[in-house]
Amino acid sequence: MAAGEAACRAKENGVPVRMFPVCFEDDGTLSFQDDDDLEPDSWRQSRKHSKLQIFRNVENYVLIVKPESPENQMAAFEDIPTPDRNDESGIRFTIHGYDDTVPRARTVALTTSKGNKTYCLCAEKQANGELRVAFQERNLPHSIPGETSDIIFFQIPFSEGDNRFFKFESTLEPGYFLAFERHEGNHTRRLIIKRVLAKDEVDETIKLCPSSD
Repeated sequence: MAAGEAACRAKENGVPVRMFPVCFEDDGTLSFQDDDDLEPDSWRQSRKHSKLQIFRNVENYVLIVKPESPENQMAAFEDIPTPDRNDESGIRFTIHGYDDTVPRARTVALTTSKGNKTYCLCAEKQANGELRVAFQERNLPHSIPGETSDIIFFQIPFSEGDNRFFKFESTLEPGYFLAFERHEGNHTRRLIIKRVLAKDEVDETIKLCPSSD
């Protein structure tokens, strides 16, 4: 989007100042910021971070990350009893908010800790053009230029008015969402990124519930 399309104009001491929409506040108010050090399309890390969250799917299975495992077994939803969750690392996530100069939905990055290391959830593009999940040990950038990122996701209510279940769409490739994949014969559900072709398609494999307990 061109700067002229994204910017609003305000006046400071009678002098026009370009202002960029940044994010929607909790009360629905759209906040603005001047364009110092901002690209027309970019994200900037905000101070709005969640408390540690556990991610569940619609079957109430808990997401656990195992970075040391093979790529196709790196993260899965498992049936973990409540007492055992306190002893497991890799199941509690921080949702890092990012302010968007072109607000479309809540934009976030997800990290988790395993041992003494912090891992960021990434969308990796494969040779065939499909996306896959990866967890990389890396620091989150303060700002990200452009309209796409391998670590930024749109956090969207799964249905209108829903404040419990969400879907997470990759900004690297529109139409690709975090999801779980069932495996016959076992109790794990591998975390994947899948393409959902129709916006009105009801696909409960992309229905995720982040909560603090």
